[in-house]
Amino acid sequence: MTQLATQPACIRHTELPGTSRLFADFTYHFQHVAKFYRHNPHDPASFARSAAEIRYPDDRRAALVAALRAQNGDSESLRRLAEPGTVAVVTGQQVGLFGGPAYTIFKAATAARLARKLTEDGIPAVPVFWLATEDHDFAEVNHTWVYDAKGESQTVKVDAPAALAGRQHPVGAMAVTAPPTADLRRVLAGLPFADEVVATVENAYHPGASMGEAFRALMKSLCGHLDLVMLDPLDPAIRKIGAPFIVDALKAAPELKAALLERNKELTGTGYHAQVHIEPKTSLFFLLENGERTNLRRKDADYAALADRAADISPNAVLRPVMQDYLLPTVAYVGGPGELAYFARS
Repeated sequence: MTQLATQPACIRHTELPGTSRLFADFTYHFQHVAKFYRHNPHDPASFARSAAEIRYPDDRRAALVAALRAQNGDSESLRRLAEPGTVAVVTGQQVGLFGGPAYTIFKAATAARLARKLTEDGIPAVPVFWLATEDHDFAEVNHTWVYDAKGESQTVKVDAPAALAGRQHPVGAMAVTAPPTADLRRVLAGLPFADEVVATVENAYHPGASMGEAFRALMKSLCGHLDLVMLDPLDPAIRKIGAPFIVDALKAAPELKAALLERNKELTGTGYHAQVHIEPKTSLFFLLENGERTNLRRKDADYAALADRAADISPNAVLRPVMQDYLLPTVAYVGGPGELAYFARS
């Protein structure tokens, strides 16, 4: 029997189309972007420094663990997260059809592996997966690409419920009445384990399940051994915990806007892209009301008057990472190229 030797190969991000200069420098020349990030992810000592900076109140930890236990059920990760001093390695993804892109799994595995490594090094850590259920761009999550038996990429897609077409509805709450599992079976025909793959997807994406529920179920099926803690920010209990942060952000809206505009100038002045275009009139908040997510536009000085509705308000993309670190004792975040650009703004 002939044993074929295989050699691992690595493709640099700079050889891939669409790689931004910011992400390339973050990955290969961090010294060029260091001023936009608090810690150097390439320095192992950064994790201990990050953990030492975390100030996470016991009452917030208790409330968060209770909310996450209601979402996830009990687990070893949650029992450890309940202990003072335990930190979170966070990652996340939009709740894309059938799990979305392959790097959803890579992110989850990376977060779990880093949490395990930090724990072994004396920094107790657990992996947390942020389900981006609040996003309202259905066109970004309503499809996935699948390779068929010929090695060709095929698109599998689901339509939005007719009643919600054209509305800014949080995608995580959208019910899928007819999951396109038959299309998935057709594309995978002739491939090994096709029946097992389709059965796994069908168990998660049953008719009537929401995009968020189905995504969570599929992730649990695929990554259950990683003991990820799933966090759904649409949960009223989570929103209640985050409300004090929103109140402070509403009051500080003018200062936050000014700081973001200044950072925007720094990024573009250094030759990097800003990822999110910020203007003086840009809103930092969305209002969740009657099942819709609408851009909350006010004069900056008027936002503070909305403090009593904080639980109905969510932050925009550049403010969300800050809220994430309010809700969680975050020691590190595992993100993609676009997300890392958001963090340069935050």
